[in-house]
Amino acid sequence: MKKFLLFLALCAYGFAGEVSIAAAANVTAAFESIKAEWAKVHPNDALNVTLSSSGKLVSQIKEGAPYEVFMSADVGFAQKLADANLTVTEPKIYARGKVAMLSVRGFDLGKGLEVLKDPKVKTIIVANPETAPYGRATIEAFQKAGVYEVIKSKIVTAGNIGEALSQTLKAGDVGFINASAMYNPKMAGYKEGKDFVLIDAGLYSPIDQAMVILKKGENNKVAKEFYDFILGDKGHEIFKKYGYDF
Repeated sequence: MKKFLLFLALCAYGFAGEVSIAAAANVTAAFESIKAEWAKVHPNDALNVTLSSSGKLVSQIKEGAPYEVFMSADVGFAQKLADANLTVTEPKIYARGKVAMLSVRGFDLGKGLEVLKDPKVKTIIVANPETAPYGRATIEAFQKAGVYEVIKSKIVTAGNIGEALSQTLKAGDVGFINASAMYNPKMAGYKEGKDFVLIDAGLYSPIDQAMVILKKGENNKVAKEFYDFILGDKGHEIFKKYGYDF
């Protein structure tokens, strides 16, 4: 009888699946809801998620990291993998991101980017523009607003957009982050218009976030199911909840 029960247990485990996902750091907060909603329809299929800057994840994938799905912070990094013949799908946009300016040091954010010229603003936290699309968009906004040359000596580069948020809260005078972070329930104490403001989207190129199924996920049905889930109605609903556009 014990052997029979063990056999049944092993069979049950055999039906469970999993998918390894490389995702841009800006979707960290949204992934809590993604996991919860996914579990309702795929209770036996695990989501194994690695969150980092898109550029770093692309480097890891090119070096053979065992990811099966890549959720980039822009189209460009996803397209690099497609061009390198490392994907089985073309990049598909799953959300459009926004840049927010955050400060917990009492600066008047109502002045917009002009506040960065204030001599009292000593440190401006920005995600690495070489590897993080939100960092690149932030630098573009500085340049279009005509403040970059004045403030560039104040810029402190964070490894990714998640680190930019952490550094801004801990030590930075002003920081530039993904607006979606402010829709995290954990950030409810910070108020729009006082602690953070959205940057005029006309100052930076659209942050169209794209995803692909990688070659390593070609034969994993869970990878395809997760891909369809994110691009479907439930995925859109979750990303809207976290302040993304489409």
